[in-house]
Amino acid sequence: MDASPLLFTLLSSSPVNVQLHGPLAYEGIGVASLLDMNPCRLTAVGREEVEQLETIVQRDAGLGVNNGALWSATLYPSKPVEAVDVQPFVRPLRGNTHLFSMVGELPDIGNAERFPVGDHWPISCTDQERAFCLLQERMRKLWQRTRPDHEMRLALVADYAGRLETLGAHNFIYWDGELMFAYTSLEGGIEPLAYQVFSGGEVHLEGALPVRISAEEGSDMVVIASRSLLPASTPISAGSVVCFSGGRYVDCCDPVILWNT
Repeated sequence: MDASPLLFTLLSSSPVNVQLHGPLAYEGIGVASLLDMNPCRLTAVGREEVEQLETIVQRDAGLGVNNGALWSATLYPSKPVEAVDVQPFVRPLRGNTHLFSMVGELPDIGNAERFPVGDHWPISCTDQERAFCLLQERMRKLWQRTRPDHEMRLALVADYAGRLETLGAHNFIYWDGELMFAYTSLEGGIEPLAYQVFSGGEVHLEGALPVRISAEEGSDMVVIASRSLLPASTPISAGSVVCFSGGRYVDCCDPVILWNT
């Protein structure tokens, strides 16, 4: 099994309930969900903790916060070093909860002169959380004067993705409190991301992440994930950032350059 983590994020136009209907064959898992901007985050490191998490889920009939519209998981084939390294990462910015998950190593992301993170210091020592802090700092600057529309935010995220591509191949999923963005690397060394649109009430997914998703009838839902988790999905074109809102596809953007550093 590939040692790279697998990413999975669900965005819905209405509250959802996510339940497991099979075992998780992983050495670690992180789950994050949002309800009224209040985050819930669960982590399990090692097989014993993963099995304990499965037991808790079966007992409580739900994985993470029930009735939230955003649900995200990161699956680790290899055991993470410690719980603080486990994604998805969740951080506040301008009164909203932001969520981020990434696959890929980024040598030199710690260069503070080239990639300043402002006051958004990471808790872990991972490249991935440092990259999240960098993106939050750039978003903070974008929001300083006015409320940016989706095109401005999409362009910023595309610029960010293109700059990080010079450091290494990477994929990421990012929620800014209103919009979801997903990027797939230009390089072929890591599994690409894909997305699949559903219409509620119930969705059953099998395979590496066996979940049952329940939502109101007629709800718009989109799942963005590592492609092996979504065999019937639409792949995200290499080098493109795709934007979603309320469970719907909004727009996409190829890499652009906004910053000189």
